[in-house]
Amino acid sequence: MPSVRAQLGPLGAVLAGDPADRLRLVGVTGSNGKTTTSTLVRGVLQAAGECAGVLTTLGARVGDQTPSTRLTTPEAPELHGLLAWMLDAGATSAVVEAPSIALDVGRVDGVHVSVAVFTGFEEDHLDNHGTIEQYWASKARLLTPERTDSAVIVVDDPTADVRVVSWQIGAAGTNLVVEDADGRHWLSSPLVGRVHMGNLAAAWATGRAMGVPPQTVAAGLATTAPPAGRNTLLRADAGPLVVVDYAHTPRALAAALQTAHELTGPGGRVHLVLGGPRPAARGRRDRYKRQGRGVSARAADTVWLTDEGSHGERPESIVEELRVGLLGGTAEVHTVLDRRAAITAAVQAGGDADVVIVVGRGHETTMTDDGAPVDFHDTTVARQALAARSARTPQANVVAGLNEVAAVELLADRAS
Repeated sequence: MPSVRAQLGPLGAVLAGDPADRLRLVGVTGSNGKTTTSTLVRGVLQAAGECAGVLTTLGARVGDQTPSTRLTTPEAPELHGLLAWMLDAGATSAVVEAPSIALDVGRVDGVHVSVAVFTGFEEDHLDNHGTIEQYWASKARLLTPERTDSAVIVVDDPTADVRVVSWQIGAAGTNLVVEDADGRHWLSSPLVGRVHMGNLAAAWATGRAMGVPPQTVAAGLATTAPPAGRNTLLRADAGPLVVVDYAHTPRALAAALQTAHELTGPGGRVHLVLGGPRPAARGRRDRYKRQGRGVSARAADTVWLTDEGSHGERPESIVEELRVGLLGGTAEVHTVLDRRAAITAAVQAGGDADVVIVVGRGHETTMTDDGAPVDFHDTTVARQALAARSARTPQANVVAGLNEVAAVELLADRAS
């Protein structure tokens, strides 16, 4: 029987006036870095004089216009409608994030891109795809000749066409030198961390594949701010540097912790607030990743296990699966199920040379447990914790300020 969904893309394109055919499009897929790379590519296109739209996990945007979208990649008719809206708003190009699920179910059908970008691969979303092979095959759909004219693929290989040959990382940003067939190029970006070198190199290669001159690509990368919730750095006059990051897979968490260690001062320690990967700790989804995240978390000096939004599952059960991965490590582990209390406790415990990294939710502004979603934004809570810490509240008062259950668990963990 013919699939109705298979007809939605071509039909949506026709009804919207075939907007994809009138835009220079870039499609971005991969396990990590899609939103950051999409943001960087848009910055490169804007530096080249394009009016560039973008559609990512954070929503759609052209200029200052940002209509709301429910899914990272909407259903095909809505996607083509958004591309038409971008055209009407003056866009000449657009960058579209294309997750594996969207590719699998045909949400990007009817779209042909100039460049397809593959940011890398790690086990993820097996609750949807079933096997790692099917997950790989879903992402690879974007790289077929029917969907793209050319491709940029991030690999860890010294023989790649574009290579990062040196780098310097600090709290002010990242400097790196890339080498391609035209020689070596010095790049600077306000994005912080070794984790972004692949994203920056991918954006560089994409800009060059689209005919943007090297100096213009470099200018675009230098002026593009990181997207919300991706290595967002917060600091008060005193206390630790706080990093809020999405880091939803074991590999992304490992990279984020490596960056956190690089940002510490002399003798500084890394405090990690960990609730679980997205979607692993989100109510019975991708449970296999929980222990993997715990293994990656061993790189922290202190780990504060907490809730990240359990979606009906017991938060205690999720935390215990994360804790299994931490077994055998040397990190000091606390359990504070109240997420606000966990972030506050970690910030209070951090010294001036320390880094507190809060991972898993990034830009998200609501959290769901058993009932309706509640307002919760990690960045806002971390800022409040930093402001409260300016008074240097004694640690004993911090523990007393936690809810009763969390305080008992915290004290019990310290005693063990």
